Amino acid sequence: GALFHRHVLNNESNVCYGEGGAGTYSDGKLTSRIGRNAVQVRKVLDTLHSFGAPDQILVNGKPHMGTDKLMRILQNSRKHLEAAGVKYMFGCKVTGLEGGKDGQPVT
Repeated sequence: GALFHRHVLNNESNVCYGEGGAGTYSDGKLTSRIGRNAVQVRKVLDTLHSFGAPDQILVNGKPHMGTDKLMRILQNSRKHLEAAGVKYMFGCKVTGLEGGKDGQPVT
């Protein structure tokens, strides 16, 4: 709201942040420069499909999920990660990550 309606940019919280980031408001086109049949790309497409992306992303040469489906796919992804023990903390700022070598912060 604030950015699009009131033209106020909050440097700590705007459409580039949060669940999905700026991509949430994209048109849902999936683009890769490493080739659509690369193992890594197939894994991403299969994962998105498992969270509700349309069947066509698995077979189309230029896969497209559709803007209207992105929020549901993100929500399904979040539910899956929460069930695996991931804790989402909305409204918080990440200042570092732990879990590097010997439990040291990741930089």
